[in-house]
Amino acid sequence: MYNNKIIKSIKHLSCKRFISSEVTRNFKYFDNFEVKNGVGIVRLNGPAKMNTLSGGMQDDAEKLFNEYIIPNKEIKAIVFISSKPDNFIAGADINMIKEAKDKTELKNLTMRGHKFFDELKKSKLPFVAAINGACLGGGLEWALYCDYRIATTNKKTVLGFPEVQLGLLPGMAGTYHLPKIAGYATALDMILTGKNVRPDKAKKLGIVDLVVDEASLESVAITQALGLVNGTVKTFKRKKDITSYLLEDTPIGRYFLFKKAKETVDKQTGGHYPAPYKILEILEKNYGKSKAVHLDDEATKFAELAATPVSAALIGIFHGTTAVKKHDYGSPKFPIKTVAVLGAGLMGAGIAQVSVDNGKYRVLLKDKDAAGVARGEKTIDDALLSKVNKKRMTNFEYSSTNARLIPLHDGVESWKRHFSQADIVIEAVFEELGVKHRVLKEMEEVLPAHAIFASNTSAIPIAKIAEGAKRPEQVIGMHYFSPVPMMPLLEIISHAGTAPEVAAAAMEIGSRQGKTPIFVKDVPGFFVNRCLSPYTVEVTALVKEGVPLEKLDKSMKDFGMPVGPITLSDEVGIDISNHVGTFMSKAD
Repeated sequence: MYNNKIIKSIKHLSCKRFISSEVTRNFKYFDNFEVKNGVGIVRLNGPAKMNTLSGGMQDDAEKLFNEYIIPNKEIKAIVFISSKPDNFIAGADINMIKEAKDKTELKNLTMRGHKFFDELKKSKLPFVAAINGACLGGGLEWALYCDYRIATTNKKTVLGFPEVQLGLLPGMAGTYHLPKIAGYATALDMILTGKNVRPDKAKKLGIVDLVVDEASLESVAITQALGLVNGTVKTFKRKKDITSYLLEDTPIGRYFLFKKAKETVDKQTGGHYPAPYKILEILEKNYGKSKAVHLDDEATKFAELAATPVSAALIGIFHGTTAVKKHDYGSPKFPIKTVAVLGAGLMGAGIAQVSVDNGKYRVLLKDKDAAGVARGEKTIDDALLSKVNKKRMTNFEYSSTNARLIPLHDGVESWKRHFSQADIVIEAVFEELGVKHRVLKEMEEVLPAHAIFASNTSAIPIAKIAEGAKRPEQVIGMHYFSPVPMMPLLEIISHAGTAPEVAAAAMEIGSRQGKTPIFVKDVPGFFVNRCLSPYTVEVTALVKEGVPLEKLDKSMKDFGMPVGPITLSDEVGIDISNHVGTFMSKAD
């Protein structure tokens, strides 16, 4: 009894202490402001999973600086750091851009942002951006306004300007600051492609000043901020080499630089996307002009692009890509730890590669003989070594990834013991129903009872494949596109009897593989090939009528297709295209 009273008292005190220690937040988009050793710590922490720039965040930022920083004469420097585990600022709030009825309002919003940072600069306080996780778009522009930038070695730390992928351009001085910090060649490459850079490369380019371990980010940021105050730490000043001087500071060099950039844009876009051309125009025409003129032009063109149907369509694709990841199938019944892949050809090796590398699964790769599986293993190894050479993978990661890949073939009797531990098998064998049934029967003899059988068929209805199964509820379609490591789409096809937890498992696997999984109906051709088949039939008819292959490809690329139909058929494999076309011609 006495002990129970003590326990109750302790619980009461613990709860009371917990309740009293709760802190009321003064801001919606920032944690409460604090000062450490004379350095103000501004912690970005918006209500959503990712920090994004918005009108509400701007209101909060202005309030924070006007009420807590500007009046405090003891503050010597400011550090911006995120409380989120995997992002600094992931860019602007896309919904804000999408929902703005009058897109010209977006110019006012960006100009207000410039005014805010101009006011900050008047304080003469050094500003340090402490970057951990995604620092993209407006987030990188925020960081570039700072005097010093530190990034972590966290795998999720990337810097970039992805706006062009949404039909936009950097609207918060990105086109102004980046060329001055990293040079015009680097700025053109990053802004026109939207590609990210890792911290080590960003340091070489001058975009960040220091790369540190995640655990020491805040302490190092405070130390460097104080160093900026006392003069022991210097801000980055770019030194141009002779090539940069000739390309940037001479009229003929700039002509050559922008001419080559436009040729690349023409080749990659076919003239269908206005954003890259606006970016080129801003960078070229504002060279040597005042900051005010440059930023006004940037903000104007940002608002103009936001009003284009191209931007609206690309934003729609972005939202759609996010939405398809949500489903109501629940969770997998069993954890997926081991993925088996049947067939070590181009498709099978690709599936194995994204499973072992991106997915971090233990992967069993099986082919009929040692030569076949060796070719698949070499394909994967070459891809991993390429990542090592490009410093996108460490030697340790290369070794551990290779260790998770187990090559097997029919001549090794132990393949059955390995497959008895598989949680799913994905077959990438010949596209013929009889072959699928034979493989399914063979697999059910060795797989554990809970294992899923997934078919990579490109057109055969999954219900027909499941007709030969002992456990049809565990049969599903997972249709990848070639080359698998590069093509993001994955069709997941449930037949009428597929268990919900099996569909959930397929979605989980696809997401971990880095795919964009979509659930599609179990009909001949599923979604993509059902749309593509009429197109290829018409192409075949035109070929028979004598239309040159080159003209067909060029016409469709001019129309807006990323590749022409002849090139597509060649890349997929003419035999596969013919097989799918024949199958679809007999389908409903």
